[in-house]
Amino acid sequence: MFAPGARQRPHAPHFLTPLALGIIAVCSGILLWAAFSTGTVTNEQYGIVAPSTPESIRSVAYTVPGENGIETLYIRPGGETSQPVLVRQFGYTFGLQSRGAASPDGHRISLIHVGDATGRAQLTMLDSPGWEPRDIEAVVDYLSPMTWSADGLRLAVARSETAVGGRKTVVVSEVLAADGVATEVARFSDVSQVAPVGYSLDGGRLYIVVLDQSGSSLWVRQAGRTEKVAVLSAGPTRDWSLSPDGSRLAFIERLGVGGRTYAGRTLLIATGAITDAAPEGDQLGTAWRPGLAVADFGGPDGSLMLDDPLAEETYVLPMRWSPDGSMLVATIYSASREGNAAPSETLQIVSVEDRWRVFLSPDEHGARFIGWVRDLE
Repeated sequence: MFAPGARQRPHAPHFLTPLALGIIAVCSGILLWAAFSTGTVTNEQYGIVAPSTPESIRSVAYTVPGENGIETLYIRPGGETSQPVLVRQFGYTFGLQSRGAASPDGHRISLIHVGDATGRAQLTMLDSPGWEPRDIEAVVDYLSPMTWSADGLRLAVARSETAVGGRKTVVVSEVLAADGVATEVARFSDVSQVAPVGYSLDGGRLYIVVLDQSGSSLWVRQAGRTEKVAVLSAGPTRDWSLSPDGSRLAFIERLGVGGRTYAGRTLLIATGAITDAAPEGDQLGTAWRPGLAVADFGGPDGSLMLDDPLAEETYVLPMRWSPDGSMLVATIYSASREGNAAPSETLQIVSVEDRWRVFLSPDEHGARFIGWVRDLE
């Protein structure tokens, strides 16, 4: 088993920074081919879709930028030798590749893209099985987080309004997938960042992380009211991931002093208790494996470790498990020994059951993961 160097100071990959814009399981373990993890635990109405089983959501949606300002959306079945299928193509400008999210039921995809010279971000939804695109008349930030309700009927997004001295007012809106109508549900002033991070299992509560001068906190929107439920940190946090049942929030705390830079934490929302992913070392990236009560944390000292690393500095940043828990999409990050050399980042699909891993896109570079979706019919 390969254990990444614990003394290696992690570099935050560019896709995790705010410009481009994700547990430690302490008591149970899983084995990947390339990754070894230790851890604990239709009708015409868009709003009505056939239910999906986890076994039917084993395909990966991703985008690849191409020449002449054309970006392609692919869906690739989950298999070692599977080939991607071209689904749709979009125009993109200023080098701003689409950002997207798939609904937990695998029926829908939301994309935020900039398709013309105005620079305006456009929200588009695509519905299975045909994956026909629908432009949504909602104002969103290009870097807005996107989070779906479990039934795929609602999408939460954010937009910035006023900005003074690095602080701004951010509005969180909820978009109904059935008709594309967007409704403001929360507003936060004098903040640096606001991120809707997930819904409760029944959809009655929307959880929102707010970063401001006091640090990082978790808020909840329910029954027409917005309330603070927990303080995450006195400083900045990132890589927030709500557990599938909505009971826990995994996140990374940015530490300001000492030898440790990024610390994995998990909040139990009902009590406000926060537990450490590890007593020391650096963690980056979070993902929940179905059926476990704890999250996987990536990074040099996370719970996911490569069994066949290409270099001593190689480590995993998990993105999302498939709903049946058989596969993981992750970024394999390799820092160079040469201080001036660019780090290597590749998106890969890792199979737990069959012990293989492959590049998400045959092109290897430039792909952007959207989410797990229903298998193509």
